[in-house]
Amino acid sequence: MLERAVLIKEIDSLSPRYYNEIVDFVGYIKEKKAKENYSLEKAAEMATEEYRNNKELTAFCALDGEDFYETR
Repeated sequence: MLERAVLIKEIDSLSPRYYNEIVDFVGYIKEKKAKENYSLEKAAEMATEEYRNNKELTAFCALDGEDFYETR
């Protein structure tokens, strides 16, 4: 991957006729990233209730607070 400074230098060397395409591409990438972040956030919200209430997923919560490494 090219370093930021190299990329900026390359963009500066392009003909101005490509600027609109570059702006469109950057906008597309930002939109895609925002959608991915939203999707992950939404998935986490949806799973929260399941993890709190599903007995199969919370079976080991009974051990919360127990010192795992304590010798008996």
